[in-house]
Amino acid sequence: MMNKFISLQFKALFLVLLCVVEVIPRPVPLNGDAGNQILYETQVRVANACKPGVGSKEQIEACNNKIAPRITYKANLTCDIIDDLLSIKLGTIDDLLEPTTDFQQGITLSYIKKKVGATAVWLMPMFPNNDRWSIPDACDNLGSPYAVRDFYHLRGTLSRRCILLGQDEETPTPCYGNQEFDDLVSQANTLGLKIFLDLPFNHLGHNFMFYDTWNVTTIRDRVTVGQNLDNLWNFDATYDPALLHPVIRDDALEFGLTARDPDFKNFVRQCPGVPKSKIIKAFNMWRESFDYERSNFNCNADFLEQNLFGFYLGSDSFSPSSGPTSFFTNNWLDVKFLFNREDNVLHKFEYARVREYLFRVMNYWVSRGVQGFRLDHTTDPNSGISPNEWLYITTKVNYYAAKRGQPRPIYLAEEFHEQMSMGQVVDIETEGYVGDICGRGVTVKDTSFIERVTQNYLRFNYQTFVMTALETHDEKRLLDGTGYDIWTGSGMWAIGATIWSTPMLLMGQEFGESWGVGFKRNDFLRARFVGTQNYNPSGESLVDFYGKVTRARLNPKNKALQSQSYFHLRTQNGNAVDDRIFAKIKWWDSSVVLVFHNLWNQPSVEQTYFIPAEVGTSAGINDGQRYRFIDILLETPISECQTGADLKWSFHVKLTSATVQWLRLEAC
Repeated sequence: MMNKFISLQFKALFLVLLCVVEVIPRPVPLNGDAGNQILYETQVRVANACKPGVGSKEQIEACNNKIAPRITYKANLTCDIIDDLLSIKLGTIDDLLEPTTDFQQGITLSYIKKKVGATAVWLMPMFPNNDRWSIPDACDNLGSPYAVRDFYHLRGTLSRRCILLGQDEETPTPCYGNQEFDDLVSQANTLGLKIFLDLPFNHLGHNFMFYDTWNVTTIRDRVTVGQNLDNLWNFDATYDPALLHPVIRDDALEFGLTARDPDFKNFVRQCPGVPKSKIIKAFNMWRESFDYERSNFNCNADFLEQNLFGFYLGSDSFSPSSGPTSFFTNNWLDVKFLFNREDNVLHKFEYARVREYLFRVMNYWVSRGVQGFRLDHTTDPNSGISPNEWLYITTKVNYYAAKRGQPRPIYLAEEFHEQMSMGQVVDIETEGYVGDICGRGVTVKDTSFIERVTQNYLRFNYQTFVMTALETHDEKRLLDGTGYDIWTGSGMWAIGATIWSTPMLLMGQEFGESWGVGFKRNDFLRARFVGTQNYNPSGESLVDFYGKVTRARLNPKNKALQSQSYFHLRTQNGNAVDDRIFAKIKWWDSSVVLVFHNLWNQPSVEQTYFIPAEVGTSAGINDGQRYRFIDILLETPISECQTGADLKWSFHVKLTSATVQWLRLEAC
């Protein structure tokens, strides 16, 4: 039986739609540029935060002069350290634009590119977020950045300009960080960095503010004129010029323009006297609403869940919500979940409406220069977005990017449930290496263990890259329960940079941060500040090591590091695994690189290896040609010349404590 909330005027068309078989396009080809990236994950408000009185004299002075937002504690519970937390001065987008390359002065784009050597900055969500509802911990005063309340604006608290004006997204005259974001993208492009935005798309924070783009054709518009929604897969046939260079409808000053919209008279007829401060959001929601929602429309409501409750998943976790009190909930108390149930064919309108909105958000940010996305918690049995829906969204984003002459974005998915299916859609998946290589609870992490871990990514059959990382924002720091110190940990990370993958560093990892940063509360990177318990005198040397690894990985002479062709080397005496040393050879065209890692702080390890004849032939090593080894982390020769035949027979390796040696084979 047809759902009672679908209006009578749509019933005939809806029954026709049910008989149409949806045409599913082929999976998107892999974007090979994803394998050329080294990601750096950062949270803007934490990366350059400081605490008055902490650090060197210069750091204390800089903190005293820092322009930072004043954060009001809004949770209902008490916290005995809240005054201490509120003394922390949070970071801004502007901080990332400072010219320093010294992490003690700041985490900046220049530092990330020139010192760390990353190619892309993955920014945790910077949107207005839920900071009042269901705060999980008494000391969480910021709320989760993954409980987003508005996907078209960046928080005003991330802009020095807004801070000095005393305005943010909540003030009567809103102020946002979008202008600073444009500066960020511009500087990143100048430095050769890509900007990745982090999007949590299967849920919204409470009190979502529904802004949208001008003149877009809504799903209601399409249904009203009798369009078959399955034809939306044909992007040429359903091309919408308003999406090419989208502009947000978001400002009460635009009232005059809004009033010229053909739908506005009908809106005013239902909602006379709506104040200008509310009219933009109200009209955005009204344009998208179906008849059953318009019959209950609250003209003075500010938030999406009050008027377009069909946008959300209902309490049965299968149908759209039937009202503002019937939302699906789980233990994530600070969010509401969207209706993404493609399998509920009685509600194709609501499903298509959500899908189009999510596409429009991504399309807008690509039009502003974003070149990649990290897609949070992509699929879930109850509340996730299906691989097919992601396929639609990403291919449509690609279509409009191409229309603008932009490169295709890179898509990184946090995936737990549909790994193989999502591997057909996205370019990088986060699951696999990040947990396996840390091996919390694994007591023996020898060569055999490492070989098993690095084989794990082969389950995707090279259809998607695996993100190789030791930690992300919701992982424990690498020193907690892994047995690693900062040097053995860096070696384990470097192993990930030698496989067919996309390496990622979490902010602070490169200078030895061990503090588990809490991203729902005021916090700062303690290892940046001289004199703190977390500050490590070896931090500069560690940054230097990571920089050498990233530059070696990206050097075209060493492209074998990114190759699919490899062989795990065995000892010359006994053809056996030496469980102290991870050893392999990789090759791609004329590039040949041999990789050796002293896995632990063993004072000195040495071994004699050989290259099997068939492997040498595949790698293009000629018996009569003379070769030498180049240490590619130092770009210096470390061996005398010897023939390919000699190398196939035996060669000797000696490593000091926690040493990494990557050796490029060059003809003499």
